[in-house]
Amino acid sequence: MKNNYYDEFNEIEDIISKNLENRGMDKINLRGQLESCVKSLDRSKTVVIVTGFAVKVAKVGETDGPPGALALAYALESLNKKVIIVTDKYSEAFLHIGTKLLNLDADICIFEENKEEEQSEEILRKYKPDHIIGIERPGRSCDNRCYSMRGEDITSFCPNTDLLFIKAKEKNISTSAVGDGGNEVGMGKVRDFVIKNVNKGDIICAQFCSDNLIIAGVSNWGAFGICVGLCLLNNNMIMYDEQTYEKVLKKMVNAGAVDGCSNKREATVDGLTYEENLEIFVKLRSLAEANIKSLVV
Repeated sequence: MKNNYYDEFNEIEDIISKNLENRGMDKINLRGQLESCVKSLDRSKTVVIVTGFAVKVAKVGETDGPPGALALAYALESLNKKVIIVTDKYSEAFLHIGTKLLNLDADICIFEENKEEEQSEEILRKYKPDHIIGIERPGRSCDNRCYSMRGEDITSFCPNTDLLFIKAKEKNISTSAVGDGGNEVGMGKVRDFVIKNVNKGDIICAQFCSDNLIIAGVSNWGAFGICVGLCLLNNNMIMYDEQTYEKVLKKMVNAGAVDGCSNKREATVDGLTYEENLEIFVKLRSLAEANIKSLVV
């Protein structure tokens, strides 16, 4: 088995970095964070994935986040790891649909307003996770509010899952996060940059600083990139195929998911067409396939 995947991880990061300039995030250099996240997840036995970003005007979750979270859950369960998915009522239906479609055993925990403290403690006590990762999950700004990329206050649509990350860090549990705009949990790691370079960055930037931070043009892409990394480390294709990707996304849209930029119920993500998103997915999966085949030959 190949021990050094430096070039491959760089290629993953190059692929998922497409369109970062659209949000002013393209100058951030966090090379090595993806690999660090993947290796930590690979060592873990139990992983908590936190996802779901409500769109205020639609009062429902968006198409970025849950598809990536489900892909990661699929990969982790393929490696015989226990997975717990945390979300809220705005994205709950999408995760239930996805776990059923993928035949996942993952437990789904729905955070509720004013119960977050006890729910966080219960998850840590019950599951004893080794790693907690956010995939496109709103993070609390320094004023303890959550904001959309436009600077809208969406706190009332975001049960405080930051508490889960904070309590995990206090217990020396590894934390990672995937985001694309600065307002997602974990972005405290690049707070100064977000304030200077992102529109309304001083208002929207999340304060929690995750151990590992993966910034991608679309958060789903970051999650898919993690899946590729796990494929490489295990010399095993544990990333589902493009037909499954299509089924997952379209079933979520049928259940009400909307594009976070257009606010429309359509199979697009962050204003990018279905085809544009599929292209990135295929590039990433093809990278995994090529390297796995090269190791077998």
